[in-house]
Amino acid sequence: MTRIFTILPFCVFLCAAPAPASAGDNAWNKIALDAVHILSLTGDPARPSTLYAVTSQGLKKSLDSGNTWTGIGADLPGDIPPNSVAVNYLNSKEIYVGYEGLGIFKTLDGGSTWRSLNEGLPNLYVRCIVISPKDPNLLYVGIQDGVAISTNGGKQWHMSSGFRRAVNVNCIAIDPRNPQYLFAGTGGAGVFKSGNGGVSWIDVNEGLSSLSVLSLYIDPEDPDVVLAGAYHPATPTDFYVGQSNGGAFRTVDGGRTWKETGLLTITIFSFAAHAQYPGVVYAGAWGGAYRSTDRGATWTDINTGLDNPFLHKVYVLPGKPPVILAGTTYGLLSYTDANIATLPGAGDDVPPLVRYGLAAVAVLAVAVFLLVRRSRRRASPDSRKPVW
Repeated sequence: MTRIFTILPFCVFLCAAPAPASAGDNAWNKIALDAVHILSLTGDPARPSTLYAVTSQGLKKSLDSGNTWTGIGADLPGDIPPNSVAVNYLNSKEIYVGYEGLGIFKTLDGGSTWRSLNEGLPNLYVRCIVISPKDPNLLYVGIQDGVAISTNGGKQWHMSSGFRRAVNVNCIAIDPRNPQYLFAGTGGAGVFKSGNGGVSWIDVNEGLSSLSVLSLYIDPEDPDVVLAGAYHPATPTDFYVGQSNGGAFRTVDGGRTWKETGLLTITIFSFAAHAQYPGVVYAGAWGGAYRSTDRGATWTDINTGLDNPFLHKVYVLPGKPPVILAGTTYGLLSYTDANIATLPGAGDDVPPLVRYGLAAVAVLAVAVFLLVRRSRRRASPDSRKPVW
């Protein structure tokens, strides 16, 4: 019962908007980490104003929506910076970081102390870490040879199957409605899909003109709509080259077929969205920032005030109007999308009563889930389940 009550503040925080980072409306402004290369950004689901950044100076933490930062993890390896970070949504003191060549490290106390999780990990070249929305102990890690899975918070690992050859898995996305369905983007082999919780995978590349996929996004309202951000070989990066044409690709049938969008011939590094504006997606690219109001079908640039076109990671603060943060090669930028509510497809505002009503439903749902989970052991994923 104690664990159930710990969920109450989590749901309340989800409904509360954090103080936005200081920025002018509809224009980019540099707010922090000047001259620091930012590789990744993520937030604490229970405390939206708490952020974590993977930077060229190591792992950093912000308590004020990105305005100020402090370094954490003094006992993490210092010879190279990490490249990925993930936060347990049920326990924000539990954080994972991944390294290219040094594996995975975990903290249970918010970053004061760390321990290695490399025992049994098939490969130490980590590209991404993803936590299942169904079970915070279920981890998926993209590595140089495929996908490694842990069902106990990183204590033990096993490899999934289906990758025809050893490839870098750059990104993994999980269907929020049915976590048995996952997509993986690879460096040179395209997109793979799993229908059995990552036990096995098949490639789903029909229509892709670039097989080096760096980012994936699954539409939470319609999981058959998936976006893939691909590498463009004209872009000076060190990722593996696929075919000739990069940019944003879109499927509306769960990966059976892909089509080009209007955002092509550039490298797409990341996607981000705002839960309260259905259909709106942001993309960070070599070439700037872009916004779609029709679930990725078409795009327009939002580059006013942008003085650095290398946007490696975009992240949306859950407030209104949306504040988009962008991690670049030279610092952290912020963009307040003040006109988003007036754009076609952006969705309607959610009344407070509805928002808090949904929070109450979420509390009950989580309570039932925890009670059921305690009464039975979690079953292993069905390796026979099809991907469609």
